[in-house]
Amino acid sequence: MEKGRIDKERTWIFSPVNNIVFKVEIKGSVTEQHLRDAIHNTVTHYAMLHHKIVLDDKGNAYYEKTEAFAPVIQPLKNGWMETAREQEKIPFAIDRGEFIRFFYHLTDSGAVLLIIAHHIAGDGISFTYFIQDIMNSMAGVKIEYKDLELFNMENLPKEADLRAPMTWLMKYMNRKWKKTGRTFDFNDYYSMYYKYWNSRETLIYTYNLENDIYDSICSYSKENKISVNTMVTTALIRAGGGLCDVGMAANIREKGFTGMGNYATGISIKYHYNEKLDFTENARQVQDLIYGKLNDVSKKYFLLQFMRNIEPTLIDAIYFNACDDYHNKTARTFGSMFGYNGNPKGISITNLTKLPIAADYGEYEIKDFTFVPPLVLNAKRIIGIASIGRKMVLSLHLRNDADAEEHCSFFYKGMEYLKNL
Repeated sequence: MEKGRIDKERTWIFSPVNNIVFKVEIKGSVTEQHLRDAIHNTVTHYAMLHHKIVLDDKGNAYYEKTEAFAPVIQPLKNGWMETAREQEKIPFAIDRGEFIRFFYHLTDSGAVLLIIAHHIAGDGISFTYFIQDIMNSMAGVKIEYKDLELFNMENLPKEADLRAPMTWLMKYMNRKWKKTGRTFDFNDYYSMYYKYWNSRETLIYTYNLENDIYDSICSYSKENKISVNTMVTTALIRAGGGLCDVGMAANIREKGFTGMGNYATGISIKYHYNEKLDFTENARQVQDLIYGKLNDVSKKYFLLQFMRNIEPTLIDAIYFNACDDYHNKTARTFGSMFGYNGNPKGISITNLTKLPIAADYGEYEIKDFTFVPPLVLNAKRIIGIASIGRKMVLSLHLRNDADAEEHCSFFYKGMEYLKNL
């Protein structure tokens, strides 16, 4: 892989739904200047935030060093959810090096920090470590410089290579695309972005499971040898009713690596909750399905290998076909395969699990950590989950449309099933 070439992250360059959101409540004696200084110090230590994205004449994308883009650091004028919803309608200037924005509000006990970032810069765990560095900086702890280290798709396991029939199909579709397709630039992107958000808006809801209830969930998990992630997934499947198609993110980050980047893949399962069995028996079957995918290299990395074999400009075209007035049969075929044209996943989950960072930093403490993933085009609704201390926060991100009330009912029903185990 050429140094700085954007390969795995290509899907995020022209996606109009790319905002990844973190709301962190900090307890301690926080001053505005102290918080701003910690943010500035942390930004200077991340090479990712000192680059911009450029495209060559063939449509290949690269990171190119540039002067650090001065990030937005502003007081929260409205509630954090409203601000997050407003900000997703304002595109990041990634072609000029803008990848992150900060909003804050001082409280009697500390501060609320809202971080909104472009998902191309990093996954949920990347920004978790980024938040850890802000906390360490506030506490006066020296933080390390994080180089730009992109996931190298050439290092995918050989066992994950696509089988011959799929490889032939991909080559055929790529040839068709090269004859009929085109390249897109950032002017095309900004035009498409504003058009997409002109008639859309989203909603965010959260649910907290904490203290004794959280302890009870963890005990249930340990006693029955069922992961908390499986328990959440099973509760949502039960709430969904019928045969549920569940998509979920899976971590492929090397142990101990704390850098910024996208180190996740995606898997999916289908399951119909059996009311004749108890929750534990259903959960064990769900867990078998999940780990059946995760323990099979070809299935775990299938999505990455599949995307790797698509022409980069065709990946771009899929978004323009789904969100703009661009018409191309090959792009539409792939858009349908991805669920961008009317067949979205019923349940999409990104669970950061128990966060790999501490809650306490000298006189400061993280009291709440809320994670909201972007509502990708192939999801009806997406649930983000993060746990720290004795608290799990679940978020629901959905479109504000005629189905919103039904989606909310599904979410809260699933949470009640989980709460009442």
